[in-house]
Amino acid sequence: MDVIYVRLQIYLSMRLEIIIDKKHGIALETIEALANELNRQLTVKFSDLSIRVATGSAMSMSISKASKEDKIMIEELVQDVWENSESWMPAH
Repeated sequence: MDVIYVRLQIYLSMRLEIIIDKKHGIALETIEALANELNRQLTVKFSDLSIRVATGSAMSMSISKASKEDKIMIEELVQDVWENSESWMPAH
């Protein structure tokens, strides 16, 4: 029963997916740090938000199962996190 509940919870929750183009050569440590910072900041306001940051063949960001207002707020928060990267980005 717990497995079904967890899968249902993931299916029903809001989702943020950010795909970073491999061609940009962003280090795995930076991608992990971005995911951690997004989780830290966004789940305070959106406790049911599932976040995934990964590499792929193109840049993209998608937000699903969120209201229009929540999508706008999430997009703004993601932009703020990225623009303030000096506070979370690992030193190289």
